Amino acid sequence: MKRFPEHPNDLPRLVPSTRYQGSKRQILPWLYENLKNLEFHTVLDGFGGTGSVSYTFKLMGKKVTFNDVLKSNYQSGIAFIKNNSIKLDQPDIKFLITENGFKYPSFIQDTFKDIYYFDYENKWLDIISFNINMLSTLYSGNTLKNKKALAYHALFQSCLCKRPFNLFHRKNLYLREAHVERSFSNKKMWDTDFSTLFIKFAQEASQKIFSNGKKNKAICKDIMKIKNENFDLVYLDPPYTRTIDKYPKDYYSLYHFFEGLIDYERWPSRIDLSKKNRCLRKKRNEWEKNSLKDNFKHLFEEFQDSIIAISYGSPGTPSIQEIKELLSQYKSDISIIQKDYYYKLYHKNGNGMYEVLIIGK
Repeated sequence: MKRFPEHPNDLPRLVPSTRYQGSKRQILPWLYENLKNLEFHTVLDGFGGTGSVSYTFKLMGKKVTFNDVLKSNYQSGIAFIKNNSIKLDQPDIKFLITENGFKYPSFIQDTFKDIYYFDYENKWLDIISFNINMLSTLYSGNTLKNKKALAYHALFQSCLCKRPFNLFHRKNLYLREAHVERSFSNKKMWDTDFSTLFIKFAQEASQKIFSNGKKNKAICKDIMKIKNENFDLVYLDPPYTRTIDKYPKDYYSLYHFFEGLIDYERWPSRIDLSKKNRCLRKKRNEWEKNSLKDNFKHLFEEFQDSIIAISYGSPGTPSIQEIKELLSQYKSDISIIQKDYYYKLYHKNGNGMYEVLIIGK
């Protein structure tokens, strides 16, 4: 059983690394300091993302239910929250990055030429995607599920390292070739081959696996359809609308490539070929059909018997005051804590932007 670090400031290096936008990894010490004294044993992380906060709860010895609507993020929940012991060993990693004599498909090479990666990189992605599915020739059941989840985590992190802005929101491979000064460039990572990156992240991921003695869960649901299972604490980190934007951040559109990778066989039938960046066609879920205020009201009512903790950004829409007023209909004790927060890829950094934690008891 892994022990909680002696110093909470060590948390960012203890959780699995990620370049995922919106990750709370760097502010985990601050979150921990503001959540540690709450009385709770079971927790729902409703918008789990890549699992940094869920992993922290697991380190704290809580019984964790990780949830995220994206199937790609769900892999992180399986790999690090539900999984207590299964790892990728060296033969697994070698199998995954090697051409093993199979008849490999070429869907990524044929479909994404000059969009996200170079031709030789697209070929590598076709090979490893096929190999991840071929782990079924070596394993079965829970072992297979966990090893595939770890492989996908390592693959996704490798992909992010080689993407400008760490996103798939537009066709912009040319940025990797342009010889211009840029503030966001990570050329060393861009030039590192995929296999080297994958080995690094696969080995790191396996070092993060541990059991906290609890039966933790990972689920993949629309948050609006989750019922309260007597969670002591419900932690919510929802997409929200910045005051300069019209809509909340759409993580499905930013990371559609990962959703395709984990559904490789059906990917061709799901893709929107009319779009330059070859994104997936999308059906709106319940969370996206309603206003954020209506969604908050539903969740506050559903989880009114739990402590509710909300991570949010300020300024945002709805405002912190509006959220507080909604929450006050169900909670009499509300705390609002905020800190300055620096967004690496947001050009108005340091200009009155705050990370906010709202706690209702």
